[in-house]
Amino acid sequence: MKKFAVFILALLAFYILAPKFVKRGLVHNFANVDDYKLFKSNSLNKSATPIPWTNDALYNTVQPSSELLDFFKKRKTCAFLVIKDGKVKYEKYDENYTEETISGSFSMAKTVNALLIGKLIEEGKIKSIEDDVKQYVPELTQVPAGKLTIKEVLTMSANFKWSESYWNIFSLTAESYYGKDLKKLMGKLSLKEDGSRGKLWDYQSCCTQILGFIIKNTSGKSISDYANEKLWQPIGAENDALWSTDDETGTEKSFCCINATARDFAKLGYLVLNHGKVNGKQIIDSVWISQMTKPATYLKMGVNSCDWYGYQMWVVDYKGQQIPYFRGILGQFIFVLPKDNAVIVRLGKIIKKDEQDPHQQNQDIRNYIEAGLQVIK
Repeated sequence: MKKFAVFILALLAFYILAPKFVKRGLVHNFANVDDYKLFKSNSLNKSATPIPWTNDALYNTVQPSSELLDFFKKRKTCAFLVIKDGKVKYEKYDENYTEETISGSFSMAKTVNALLIGKLIEEGKIKSIEDDVKQYVPELTQVPAGKLTIKEVLTMSANFKWSESYWNIFSLTAESYYGKDLKKLMGKLSLKEDGSRGKLWDYQSCCTQILGFIIKNTSGKSISDYANEKLWQPIGAENDALWSTDDETGTEKSFCCINATARDFAKLGYLVLNHGKVNGKQIIDSVWISQMTKPATYLKMGVNSCDWYGYQMWVVDYKGQQIPYFRGILGQFIFVLPKDNAVIVRLGKIIKKDEQDPHQQNQDIRNYIEAGLQVIK
C-alpha cells in the first residue's frame, strides 16, 4: 500500500508540474472531431452573398450499395455528400449530425493554406515559392537564412526534426495541437542535416503551421480573417465556421482545425474542381490550382516516387482517374473528380490505416470514392 501511495503521489506531482499541452493530451488522449469545443477560435463568417446548393432532380434516389452503407457505420461516418454538376445528388448524416452540424477538418485545413499561399502570390505579397522561408517567418529562430524554401514546405520535403505523432504527448506535434503558444513553437523547430531537404517526402504538420505564419505575416491579418476575405466569402459559404487557435497569441492552428459543415466543405472542393472559379469569377489562379494538384514526383519516400502529394494536397489514382483530395486524420475527405464533374465529402470519426501502404492510401479511401461513383453513375 505504501508503494501504491507513493506511485499515486508521483503521478499527481507529475500532472501538476506538467506543461498545459501535456495535461490536455493526458485528459483527451487523441484528436476528436468535436475538439473545437476545447480550444479558443476565430470565426469565418457565412458569406454576405451565400450560394446555396440546389438538390438534383434525383436527389437521394440512388444510394451506395448496402455493403458500403454498412462500411459507413463501422467507420462512424457523420456526413457523406455527393455533388454532381453543381447539384446535391446524395447526402447522408449519422452520429447525430445534420447538414448544419460543424465538424473538425483536421488536416484538410492544410489544403486551405495552399490555396491562400496561391492568393498571396497572385497579389504580389509573395514573389515566388522558391523564396527563402526565413524572410517571411523570422519566428523560425533555429532555421538559418537560405536553408528552406516555400516550395519545400508546400511539398512536405522540408524534413524538420519532427515526429508526426499525436500519441506521444511530449512530441512537438502534440504541443502544436494542445499547446498554448505557436509562435514559441516556431522557435523550437530545426532542420535535419542529412541532405534530405527538398529530396525526401516526409509528412510534417509543422510545415503547414509555417505556411500559416507566412499567410499571417505577409497579409497583415489573422489567418482566419484572410481566409474569410479571400475564400469563405467568395465561395458563398452558407454557415459560420471556426478556426481553432492557441491560447496565448490567438494564432490559428493552420495545420488543422477548421470546423465547418459538410456542405460548406464541399464548396472548397467545388472551387478546385472549377479551376479556382466561383460562378464564373476567378477566385484563385487556375495555374496555381493546376500546380497544387500535380504530384511532386521528383520526391522520394524510400524507393517510391511521390505520386500521391502536391502542394498540401493529396492525389489518388482510382479506376484510371487522377483524383485530388483534401484529407484529415480521422477520415475527413473532400474528393475532386474532374472526369465526373463531381465532389465527394466524407466526415467521420474513424479511418483504418495501413502503415505499409507505400502510397499513403488504403481501401477506406477507395471505398468512399466508389460510394460516390455508385451514386452518380
